[in-house]
Amino acid sequence: MEKNSKTKYGCIKCALAGLLMFFLSNTLFSQQSATKFTLEGTVFSEQDETLIGVNIHLKDRPSTGWATDFNGKFSVQVNKGDILIFSYIGFQDLEYQVTKPDSHVKIVMKQAVQELEEMVVVGLGQQRKASVVGAITSVDVGSLQVPATSINNMLGGRVAGVISMQSSGEPGKNISEFWVRGIGTFGASSGALVLIDGLEGTLNQIDPADIESFSVLKDASATAVYGVRGANGVVLITTKRGGSGKLKITTRSNVKLSLLKRLPDYLDAYDYATLANEASVVSGNQPRYSDIQLELIRYGLDNDLYPNVNWQKEILNTASWQNTHYISAQGGGTVARYFMSLGISSESAAYKQDESSKYRKDVSYNTYNYRANLDINLTKTTQLYLGLDGYISINNLPGMMDTDWLWSSQAQLTPLTVPTKYSNGLLPAYGKDDLISPYVLLNHTGMSTKEDYKNMVTLAVNQDLKFITKGLTAKVQVALDNRAYLTEKRHKMPDLYNSSRRTPDGELVMIKRVNAYDAKYESNESQWRKYFLEANIHYDNVFDQKHRIGGLLYYYMSSEKWTIYRTSMLAIPKKYQGISGRVTYGFKDTYMIDANFGYTGSENFKKGEQFGFFPSVALGWVPSQYEWTQKNMPFLNFLKLRASYGTVGNDRITDDRFPYLTIVNTNAAGGWGGSGLIETVVGADNLKWEKSTKADVGIEAKLLNNNMEFVLDVFHDNREGIFQRRTQLPAWVGSMTMPYGNVGSMVSYGADGNASYTHKLNNDLSFTVRGNFTYSTNKIKNWEQPYQKYDYLSYSNKPYNVLRGFKAVGLFKDEKDVLNSPTQFGNVRPGDIKYKDVTGDGKITDDDKVPLSYSPFPRLMYGFGAEVRYKDFTLGLLFKGRGRTDFFKNNNGYGYLPFYGGNTGNVLSMVKDQSNRWTPAWYSGDPKTENPNAIFPRLTYGKNENNDKFSSFWLGDSRYLRFEELTVNYNLRMAALKRLLGVNSIDLQFVGHNLYVWDKVKIWDPEQADKNGYAYPLPMTFALQIYINF
Repeated sequence: MEKNSKTKYGCIKCALAGLLMFFLSNTLFSQQSATKFTLEGTVFSEQDETLIGVNIHLKDRPSTGWATDFNGKFSVQVNKGDILIFSYIGFQDLEYQVTKPDSHVKIVMKQAVQELEEMVVVGLGQQRKASVVGAITSVDVGSLQVPATSINNMLGGRVAGVISMQSSGEPGKNISEFWVRGIGTFGASSGALVLIDGLEGTLNQIDPADIESFSVLKDASATAVYGVRGANGVVLITTKRGGSGKLKITTRSNVKLSLLKRLPDYLDAYDYATLANEASVVSGNQPRYSDIQLELIRYGLDNDLYPNVNWQKEILNTASWQNTHYISAQGGGTVARYFMSLGISSESAAYKQDESSKYRKDVSYNTYNYRANLDINLTKTTQLYLGLDGYISINNLPGMMDTDWLWSSQAQLTPLTVPTKYSNGLLPAYGKDDLISPYVLLNHTGMSTKEDYKNMVTLAVNQDLKFITKGLTAKVQVALDNRAYLTEKRHKMPDLYNSSRRTPDGELVMIKRVNAYDAKYESNESQWRKYFLEANIHYDNVFDQKHRIGGLLYYYMSSEKWTIYRTSMLAIPKKYQGISGRVTYGFKDTYMIDANFGYTGSENFKKGEQFGFFPSVALGWVPSQYEWTQKNMPFLNFLKLRASYGTVGNDRITDDRFPYLTIVNTNAAGGWGGSGLIETVVGADNLKWEKSTKADVGIEAKLLNNNMEFVLDVFHDNREGIFQRRTQLPAWVGSMTMPYGNVGSMVSYGADGNASYTHKLNNDLSFTVRGNFTYSTNKIKNWEQPYQKYDYLSYSNKPYNVLRGFKAVGLFKDEKDVLNSPTQFGNVRPGDIKYKDVTGDGKITDDDKVPLSYSPFPRLMYGFGAEVRYKDFTLGLLFKGRGRTDFFKNNNGYGYLPFYGGNTGNVLSMVKDQSNRWTPAWYSGDPKTENPNAIFPRLTYGKNENNDKFSSFWLGDSRYLRFEELTVNYNLRMAALKRLLGVNSIDLQFVGHNLYVWDKVKIWDPEQADKNGYAYPLPMTFALQIYINF
């Protein structure tokens, strides 16, 4: 038996050895028969001109590559049967199969036929631009390829339909908020939905170089397929994918210099003390500083008790730097295609940290991002997609973590409050928190870090169903988005002191304000995850070259969950699901109609009310298709009129879960020392969807051989059933937390548009001018609130978030004026602000507050610019502006109102100018100082109960026109670079940003007007950037 077994295994070994020898012999034979040889030739155009720098590679082997020389000639090593791909900009790709060695191959490339049908990315697909009837803005992706912290910061003034605001320039906080067509609801959510490759994301986590297309969907027709998610507009981004062809590698590096500008300019110690005396004396008090003290301050004779500290110079450098690096690879063959990218950014803040501090760690914001898109043809009709993308941000901060304290501290601590450090080596503080010296907060409180991690994996299958009917496709996509947030805090505090006097022998008398504690470590970690499932069936076909019919059926489901919640109800995953559809029809590209619907479910409503149906319809007419128009109006290349009307639902109430449920506390205090029941939250089981009814009318045109084009839209959005907590319930209800109700309503309306004109002067020189605008305003139709005695106190029939205050009618002239005027607040003196008695009851109360201006959010935003191209040079200019946007100058008090906190509260240098403040003649000796047009009323040391009120006196205008961007680009293409280094082109770019601002605010950036110096300023930046394309 054993012998037979050995014989059996021996036969198997012999057979395997024979097969191996046969395989090796065949392989050797194949290698010998596949001996490489040289193929040489020349590439011509159809006009028999040689083409320089034509790319050549082997099909399905994109890593190989050659290029034609200055004479259009090439020489490549190939095997018999290889297929060469010839590609050149402006020409159709050409395939050439190698059959034999040849030294005189002639390749003739045909010019590419210009694509007549421009495509636009719409909800869940693409449509021909000519047939789109929704309000959609397509963004030129090339305009986004400039150094910027986030794409958010580049939208306002570039994209019609978008209004944005940036409130900070600090790395990690310097990301703009934006709204599509303004704010249309006072409910919980007014921000736009951002979709990256069909999945929810954020713009600040994607590199502009990864973007293939960028669209903004604005009306009900365009957003309907996204249901509740698209109620406030949709931003659609598709990222780059691989392609069959030679491997393309792109690298980018840039360095950016940021210069701080528009910092608050505060008085030095002597001027501060001089005005402090005025503020005290004109209020009937003694001077704050004696003549001897003023001399000590002026000459810096006691820097402990009478310092002269410029806190901005102590904690700020004038400049900071950012470096970014990026690399991507794009290629593939007939079976698989790929796109991969990796980006790194390191951005430092301009904080000046003491190098001698043991706890020194530069305040910075560093990010890392990656992306991989892989498409695989499983069959001729089935395609698999795998997507991976991730983002990491690391924000290094001081130990107290909140840098807002630095800005609050520098606004509150005057140059005389405390020194940077006492001469005895002790560190100062006037109080706790933001009354600690900003120098101490920055350098002696330890270090902390905020880290955010995002990873998403996507798997999709695309199936061509043409075997059923032409134009039918299906797609199923699943994704997992996982995010982690980690905060680490290594904080400490030294003993901090304050001193206001010396002993008879000259020693400082120190009072401890803050007790020291040793270094502590704290950390907090949380995770968030979201599952997605999407499926759609899409149809698009043309019949008889006249009838274009399209259709879409889309299903969406998501489930998201936080780990931070510790209660049973909040820990339940939040789920959404819905189905939507679209049917389109076009006749001769002249008449179009789209019908859309969304049927979406939400957890916020009781059973039976969870799903809402929201239809929309859009019509389009293209009169430029008529023969009569083409014959009699040759200057008009394209004209389209369109209109849409539809409804969109919104269920975003607050973070409260299941608001229709009543929450009962079974352990509430009861009578006679026992326990009882109480309804802590009264559920609203009659809640329904907030409904937005949107209408849009638009016109699109191209003229003068397509050199001029414009788009104009007028829109109207009526919101009904906005969620509000009830305020008019009777007292007998007895609930601790009022229920929600669909009681609010609001209307918003406006217009947006863009226009451009391109003119080619000759083959080397051309220019383009362009502009865009967005105007959006609103009015609350109903806001539930308790009964108001006067109509102007009601929020209804007013714009949303209006600025309210007293109506100032000037400054009191004298004591007689004070006595003969209605009673105001506190001890009023001449030079104080005089208010209008709106109610006529002889006294100024809160009933006299009236709406003074619109919301501090801009209603009008616009941008215009030009681009000049000369040979390989391009010069670009961009200006951005916004219309009148009012704010209260005394919003924070400290840092604007002189001596707001008495010993605390810096004073702006502009107050020193006598023409800017009201001073009684008995103090100044000059009647002209009683200036009725003064910017500041009578000075007061400490808070002035009357003058501190929000009123029209303090109303400012933050409209501006900003020289947003200057770009100089040079494109370098040399055959030698291609031949020696494989470099197709190099782009060298210089970009200047925020170069100048025309405005009325002056003392700080108008976008930060309401911050009153409490925010890191928006810097002026200069960047050098290089793109290398292999």
